[in-house]
Amino acid sequence: MSDPTNVTLRVTGVRSQNPRGFGGAIFTGVPVDAEGSVLDACTYVVVKATRATLGGAKVERGQWWTVAGQLVERRSVVDGFELVEQQVDAEVAYLARPTGEHLVTFIAENPAFEGFGTVKARRLWERFGEQLYQLLDAGDPHPFTDVLADAAAQRLVDAWACHGESRTLQWLQTAGFDIGLGRKVLRYFGDEAQARIEEDPYRLLSFAGKWSAVDAMAQTQFGVPSDDPRRLRGAIEEACYRMFAAGHTVILSSDLTEQVAPLLGRPPVGGPWRDLLATAVSEGLKSGHIVQTQHGLQPLGALVMERQVAKAIQERLSGDRQQLLSSDRVERIIAACEAEDGIELNPEQRTAIRMATRHAFACITGGAGVGKTTVLKSLYRLYQDAGTKVLQVALAGRAAKRMHDATGIPASTIASFLNSVNDLTFDGPTVLVIDEASMVDIISMSRLCRALMPHVRLVLVGDPYQLMPVGPGLVLHCVMRVPRIPSTELKTVKRYGADVAAVASAVRAGFWPSISADEAAPVAFIPCDDRLIADKVADLYAVDTVGTQILAPLRNGLAGTKALNEVCQQRFTGAAATVTRWNDEFDSPEYCGLNLGDVVLCTRNLWDKGLQNGSMGRVVEVASLATASGDEVERALALVEWDDGVCRELTSEMLEDVELGFAATVHKAQGSQWRRIIVPVTRSRLLDRTLLYTAITRAQVQVILVGNAEAARRAVEAPPKAHSRRVALDLALMQYLAEVGDEVLLPA
Repeated sequence: MSDPTNVTLRVTGVRSQNPRGFGGAIFTGVPVDAEGSVLDACTYVVVKATRATLGGAKVERGQWWTVAGQLVERRSVVDGFELVEQQVDAEVAYLARPTGEHLVTFIAENPAFEGFGTVKARRLWERFGEQLYQLLDAGDPHPFTDVLADAAAQRLVDAWACHGESRTLQWLQTAGFDIGLGRKVLRYFGDEAQARIEEDPYRLLSFAGKWSAVDAMAQTQFGVPSDDPRRLRGAIEEACYRMFAAGHTVILSSDLTEQVAPLLGRPPVGGPWRDLLATAVSEGLKSGHIVQTQHGLQPLGALVMERQVAKAIQERLSGDRQQLLSSDRVERIIAACEAEDGIELNPEQRTAIRMATRHAFACITGGAGVGKTTVLKSLYRLYQDAGTKVLQVALAGRAAKRMHDATGIPASTIASFLNSVNDLTFDGPTVLVIDEASMVDIISMSRLCRALMPHVRLVLVGDPYQLMPVGPGLVLHCVMRVPRIPSTELKTVKRYGADVAAVASAVRAGFWPSISADEAAPVAFIPCDDRLIADKVADLYAVDTVGTQILAPLRNGLAGTKALNEVCQQRFTGAAATVTRWNDEFDSPEYCGLNLGDVVLCTRNLWDKGLQNGSMGRVVEVASLATASGDEVERALALVEWDDGVCRELTSEMLEDVELGFAATVHKAQGSQWRRIIVPVTRSRLLDRTLLYTAITRAQVQVILVGNAEAARRAVEAPPKAHSRRVALDLALMQYLAEVGDEVLLPA
């Protein structure tokens, strides 16, 4: 062991922030002198520092830290080469110079500083440090000519004179804002950031997201007492955010204390939180952050969105020109559709079609395989005959593509529709059809209602017994609770065999059916210990690797998609050729995590590639990367045959959006079908009847459930998770509909 070392380092990397959950950091740095010059380009030091040593400061790349402690050499062998690291267990550490990242980012991202990217901006900070603010404020370009060309130096000071925010940027740095949070605060408040945040630090909840980080900063950086009214209001606001993130749009007053108490921690002596919260709630109501309704407390945003959707539905049901065509005309078109398509619509389907032509808002619901798409195809002919333009959307790209393929009419995701809504024209009669409506949250629905002209008809299509929205609120579920809403449920299953249909119907209704343990049965349940479930699933998958899809409730855990995909890859493609890309740093190919024959899943809409979030394919060819490529980003790494039958090149730029797909989550599978489905079942807070029902109904021929049968039974017999969401859209809708009479809602 050497003598104690005292050295100033420029941080080059952070290996671990908060290692083992005890605070502190492990980081690497190069020794620098007082001017920032590197003392030895071949030397770097690894520093281990505790939270107490760092004083709670966050270590970031680019900072200068002066550290003192015992220096130890560590030797290791990597790929046959011996590496020597110098490590310091820091006994003393203090921040010699911050990163200046706020200023660097401000210059690099502000269009006014044309020609100044991150590299130039950081070079200025490295050269001048904190003095850079004063030099920029002075407006003299000459000090910068050591680093920049004369013209660039002049452009820099001219742009700073018009757009610089020296005081605010310095304050962000001194207050310990990380660069992401600082960017948001600066963009929103501008030069008022310091005053607005110091006035109420809990305004940061709108930007930072994490209560613990905002609360710690408020108390340590801004000296907010634990019982300060601002902190209490912030805790109530945070509780509402968390309830909203959990899916609720209403929070009961009786639940508020239970939600807020863990946020505030131990109460001050002689000041129980319950008494203080009463004052805080009152102030929150006065400020408008929360609103007291007859249904409970609602965050203002949630209240506005639900009422906006309710009002949009009421306006459509009470507006003029509800009925598009005469009854005789409707019947003639229905008969023509049946003759042309060689089908016979059942009474439920006929009722759904008639209903959607009589009302400007309607719901068509039903389980998987009951012919909802068949109804839409016939309904669209009626709309076209009436001169009504049809627009159709779905939450996921895969579902939108399926709508287009089935109906021949263009479809888009809700997000794409909203992004392009300014380019659309709603002149003349128009209808918007929303598919898979059970998964549409209140945020998406409110944005749609806000974007549409009042005369645009709305049709919701979906199944409230399938998966509920990932986002907050409920739409289809709430609408179906209102008796006066025009709706038709399709019940006759046509898609799959009687055994699968019987089990699916029982699960949908909340009854656990008797299921065979025979792996060859149309529906089977194979009991299995959690520790063995991945291997058992792989064994069953091996029976038919082409026609089988594994659908898991979770991504993580022993039965999650990550573990299952890893086991399947090892089992089925582990010895196959690998997909590689060129690594310029090591001048050699590197493994991308995919092999020849792997099933892959697209995780984002790549419209320019013809792929959607949820598209699945298989790697059918692997490119050779024996040498580097001048344009490696565009170079094909492999060839993938996707589920639309098209082979497409897989490039480096696509790798972040493509992952193994032997196993996918049930959410990714909604709206898709496979010949054979395998579903691993373990105890999970996400497991409920809607998830199992959705998974089972993805199968055309066979379903095999594997794992904990008792967990499955309890999930099916318990109320769906959607029932536990506290929402008020249905109550708001009933209130609005009560304002108009039945004679208005029911056209002749």
